[in-house]
Amino acid sequence: MKTRKLILIIADIILLSVVIIQGILKTRDGAKYFELKQEPDCITIQTPSETISLVLENDNWFIGDKKYPADKNSVQNLVDALSYIRALDKVASVNENSSIKYELVDGKKISVTASKEGKTLRSLEIGKEATANSHAYITVDGGKDIFVASGTLKSIFDKSTETLRSKSVWNFEQSDISSAAITFADGKSWTASRIGSGENISWNITGSETENVEMDSEKISQMLNSLANVNAVSWYDDNATISSLGGDLLLSAKVGASDKNVSIEIYEIKPSQEALAENSDSDVKTESVFYAKSSETPYIFRVASYVVDKFNKKPQDIAK
Repeated sequence: MKTRKLILIIADIILLSVVIIQGILKTRDGAKYFELKQEPDCITIQTPSETISLVLENDNWFIGDKKYPADKNSVQNLVDALSYIRALDKVASVNENSSIKYELVDGKKISVTASKEGKTLRSLEIGKEATANSHAYITVDGGKDIFVASGTLKSIFDKSTETLRSKSVWNFEQSDISSAAITFADGKSWTASRIGSGENISWNITGSETENVEMDSEKISQMLNSLANVNAVSWYDDNATISSLGGDLLLSAKVGASDKNVSIEIYEIKPSQEALAENSDSDVKTESVFYAKSSETPYIFRVASYVVDKFNKKPQDIAK
């Protein structure tokens, strides 16, 4: 018998043994398992606060009628939790008293439905958490039994549109970033660009205050690489406008990324004199608030100061 064939046979035997052992362990632990063989393309979560609809389109998840992009990792956590539920023990049958006791009633429970191509794969109702280990009381697929389930199902599904929404404004490979043009509120501007690739890279800067600047190739590379990703801290209401939010334009930037250009405008809301006076004798830090708008999203978003620092650079900052 050939060695390769023998190895494959041994591998199959080992795999079969693992499956058998897992089955034995499941039987012995006394738990009941609810597993899905298909992954959903639609998930609906109804919490006491809101109803959230998640839909999969072209390998991307979107939220609600406005199709906000959803955070992929957050949605994958939901899918994983729905696909494998371990019910440790039956605690009661569903009736009015038990539903109230375990908070499986409207206004308290979280209801989750997962479907694929319009067919329901799983329905799950989550009540209050058990006192130990944050386990939750649940019913599955409309069943009449109430189980205590392992894991943190309550916290996994107790979400909002805001927490499930992707915070990514743009996301490129660092090697895709070829240039950045920065324009400040006073009209001064400059551009840093990377030409070529590999060992044939060269650097160029043009614009205000660049005449006597000797570039540091490592610093300019770090600057351009840092612009590959921009994330929001949070999103403002869809109806928010620059005029309604106030503040002053700090800078605008255009970034060359692969075969496209993206842009961002960053605004600063400085602390009011009243706020500064109120905190003058305390340890509370009074800082500016920054927000932005971008070509990559129709929504205005708040940005962290470290994102502002990526763009708020002058030629002297990349000089030797």
